[in-house]
Amino acid sequence: MYLKERIAAGETLLGAGIFCPSPELIDWCATGMDWVWLEAQHTHGDWTTLVHCVRAAHTIAVPTLVRTWTHDPGTIERLLDTGAEGIIIPLIDTAEQAEKIVTRCLYPPVGTRSFGSLRTERIEASTDEWNNRIVTVVQIETPEAVENAEAIANVPGVDVLNIGIRDLALRQNIKWEVDSEYSTLGEQIKHVVDVGKQAGKAACVIAQTPTSLANAVKQGYQLICAGMDADHLYDAYQGMRKALDEIEKGSERP
Repeated sequence: MYLKERIAAGETLLGAGIFCPSPELIDWCATGMDWVWLEAQHTHGDWTTLVHCVRAAHTIAVPTLVRTWTHDPGTIERLLDTGAEGIIIPLIDTAEQAEKIVTRCLYPPVGTRSFGSLRTERIEASTDEWNNRIVTVVQIETPEAVENAEAIANVPGVDVLNIGIRDLALRQNIKWEVDSEYSTLGEQIKHVVDVGKQAGKAACVIAQTPTSLANAVKQGYQLICAGMDADHLYDAYQGMRKALDEIEKGSERP
């Protein structure tokens, strides 16, 4: 079953957030996950590395959604030509922006995506099947986007609304801390999730901690990214640093 079909069926799907563009990392860490969030907006992987990351995920049968850094249609097509199962588009503020994105994600006669990727043709030759499986995630990250969330959610071809919580807080001069988002931005978050549900669209969020994960499930999110690899590595190493400090503090030195 395609990721898109699982989303439509109402499943709650946990993804691995890959910030450090490494096929080996995906091999080791994404096995058993429902999907991969491959970060290309705020990281610095080159095209070849992105392709190999998508290949690695495909090898372990985990579909990849790539977050792009631009609304440029040619770039979006090229990212999808890696064989990714879908795209995450930042800073969608209006329904008109969402419509333009969708048309470049889907092949004719539904959209205007250009055909020609050897990679996607080897995975699935039918453009109709690609239209059936591509997941389009739009990010709601500004007050304007929250106001237009209902219209954005009702755009055909938009599958998921992602709440860019930190960006939303930043643009409103609201202090954000891990696990605090549901108190500081609760009404806006609930509004986006609710209008998505009414339109039959799933909601997506990053949940870095078990507390955030529990809150996300309670709020009705279906597509949940279980934090980014870099953050988990930092937390793990800082935990070991603290553990050694405590061991040395409690031990007697000669």
